[in-house]
Amino acid sequence: MSRYPTLIFYLIVLFSYSQQARITFQVNGKDQLNIKESPFKHFIGEWTLKEDKWTHNWGGTTETVQIPKHHTVSSQINTANSLLSIIDGPEPNGHIFWSYNPIRKEVHHLSSFGEMRSGVGKGHISDSGAMTLKISFEGEPENTYRIYKYTWVNQDEYHMKSVQYDSHDVPTGVFYEGTFVRLPNRDVDLRTQIEAVLSILDNGNISVEEQLGVYADDIVHMAPGSEAHIGKGALGPYLTLQRQNGEVKMKHEILEIETFDDRVLMRGQVTGTFRSKNGTPPVAFRTKNLFVFITQEGTLKIKRVIYNSSPME
Repeated sequence: MSRYPTLIFYLIVLFSYSQQARITFQVNGKDQLNIKESPFKHFIGEWTLKEDKWTHNWGGTTETVQIPKHHTVSSQINTANSLLSIIDGPEPNGHIFWSYNPIRKEVHHLSSFGEMRSGVGKGHISDSGAMTLKISFEGEPENTYRIYKYTWVNQDEYHMKSVQYDSHDVPTGVFYEGTFVRLPNRDVDLRTQIEAVLSILDNGNISVEEQLGVYADDIVHMAPGSEAHIGKGALGPYLTLQRQNGEVKMKHEILEIETFDDRVLMRGQVTGTFRSKNGTPPVAFRTKNLFVFITQEGTLKIKRVIYNSSPME
């Protein structure tokens, strides 16, 4: 596989893919990602090789091989006419930059993969996202070039084929191609997972043992007016005591989510009421909190949580 060709722009929560899903930059107060204005709007997102299948011919026999876990994150930079793709997975890793000239209606391509493979070229893109590029690569015979064609199957799937031409504009027989599918939106999926965890915390009808299931074994739970409860063995009795004192009805709300490699940070708030078992009227409360989540065996777990009271509105 050392001669495996450059994958042009095959683009999650899918934690089996290693790179982060964000390309950060300063937007200077402007709305981030004017996606509707971008000629590359169809490509923005995360992509992987469909069924891991890749077909190529390097001058001999055509073969179809399995290439697992190829992954590309593609994002606008800070103009509507630019797009950066960062590719990881099996080597060679690399990146691709596309820039659109709105006057000439041209796409300019610049890419770098591995230590040697550098590509330069240009082409055109249609309103539907279909694109044709003519690209020359270092390391390939002089005056040869490749024609890349991107054809959309649907909004979440496209086919790309690269065909090499010699200096007389005749196909050499060298080509590679693959179909690429969009990965689920990692931010949306991550938010859904967190909401599922928080709904268990809000459910006063399930057992303490069931609620403990959403915490990591080494949980550190920091509640107001209490020592830190370290580990499930310490947290369990605390949660049980809370239930013995009265009934809590509450609702967690997500305010902000940030990802840091294998950690997820969530800032949120809770509104609810506490009804003591002594028959006094229910007391409304509001808290602010900070959660740290990790993934263990494919499941999101609470590793750290701290919260305190907020003034009632």
